Amino acid sequence: MHQARWSQSAVWLIARRELNEVITDWRVLIPLFTLIFGLPLGLLAGVNLALDFVEGEGNIARLVPFVGLLVGFVPASFALITAIESFVGERERNSLESLLAMPVSDRELYLGKLIAALIVPLVGSLTAMFTFLAAIRLVFPRLYLVGMQPETLPLLILMISVVNLLMVAGAVVISTNTSSIRAATLLASAVLVPTAVVIQLQVLLFIAQRYDVLWYVLAGLFVVALAFIRSGMAGFNREEILSREHDDLNPSHIAATLRSFFREHQPAGVPVTAYHGLAFSPRRFYRYEFPALLRELRLPILAVLLVSIGGTWLGLNFAPSILNVNIQNQLGNPPPPSFALAAFVFANNLRVSVLSNIFSVISFGIFALMVPGVAFGQIGFFAGQLAREGGNWLALGNDSPLQFLLAYVVPHGIIELPTFILSAALGLRIGAALLSPPPGFSPADNLLWALANFAKVWMLVLVPLIALGALVEGLITPRVVLMLYGG
Repeated sequence: MHQARWSQSAVWLIARRELNEVITDWRVLIPLFTLIFGLPLGLLAGVNLALDFVEGEGNIARLVPFVGLLVGFVPASFALITAIESFVGERERNSLESLLAMPVSDRELYLGKLIAALIVPLVGSLTAMFTFLAAIRLVFPRLYLVGMQPETLPLLILMISVVNLLMVAGAVVISTNTSSIRAATLLASAVLVPTAVVIQLQVLLFIAQRYDVLWYVLAGLFVVALAFIRSGMAGFNREEILSREHDDLNPSHIAATLRSFFREHQPAGVPVTAYHGLAFSPRRFYRYEFPALLRELRLPILAVLLVSIGGTWLGLNFAPSILNVNIQNQLGNPPPPSFALAAFVFANNLRVSVLSNIFSVISFGIFALMVPGVAFGQIGFFAGQLAREGGNWLALGNDSPLQFLLAYVVPHGIIELPTFILSAALGLRIGAALLSPPPGFSPADNLLWALANFAKVWMLVLVPLIALGALVEGLITPRVVLMLYGG
């Protein structure tokens, strides 16, 4: 009990130290107060202008919750500023040694910095949101009553809180793994941009008033935030931070390390100096290295499978009610089978497999996860729409979801879908490389290891499977569709 009280007091001691620096700096407070109060009042004038140009108050009322979320998100950008300053800022102010010399554990030090970086932007975001909603309630009470349902306000509060937590946790991880504010600021876009995209995509759900789906989005963001916190605490080591010097870019060393990781496989964490210097062997890769790599990818594969199941479930249950589209007239008319179609499918899938994994470096694997999530979501959408229009899951027919799956999905899907699950797992491993390197690896080593293994699997496994799937989709699937739909 005494140890727990000491741990809590140490965390809050560090947090108060950081908060005092922030709330006494007028260069931080003036722009923050401008965003907190100026932005909501400015948007209030925009609402009055929108009422003069947009017909129907209902359309604007549906956007009130989203604008409240957006107003709260803008001050959350300060989360990145304060969080980035947490460790790398101490280095540039020459106060890092005294901070790391404090008689506290790494866990207490990390949590204190995390809490301090979170409080100011979180309070600012919630204050800005409440200011906007209160102004709407006073000036346009009808819009507020139509747009704000009973569950909306708790959802907005939790969404803004989780977004702040996610951005702070990600930025603190970046701050602990960089040696200058300039580098940390540039890397912070890897947190800000995906978060901003997720916020913007939510406008469709707010317009459709699908708050039930938004709760799932909130849960997903919370899981990502917890992953950032866990990886940051697991990889935090004050000795490594103190000994880290300026990160010089050495292309020859990077190329040599990448070649070593590519030529032979060793588990992540084995330093490059312990490699045996073997030449690259496709036979050794297929017989030994690829099975070993699959074992190391167990957790990423499981995560991708869960996302795929979630995408299918969302497509089945929510997409048909959001997009009420009749698709029966679109079925049974495939393009004619040809090698040109197969070549187009091959080029498109090849592009997706490369770009989604490359952009996973700056999105922590989100872009890679989107590929199977969207693919399975589309399958679930079309099957769910057919079922919604009266199709029978257990019988064949033009309105049957079962027939749709047998014709449009199964022929090439049995090849392509597992291929993209594997590709997404590799992309997720690339995205997680900078977050939590294993013992013996720096973040850079971990990233190079993930990229080298992705390159091998892409060349020797993904490309052949993508080519085979494209041939089936271009030459066989159209014939199966015509056979089942009687075209």
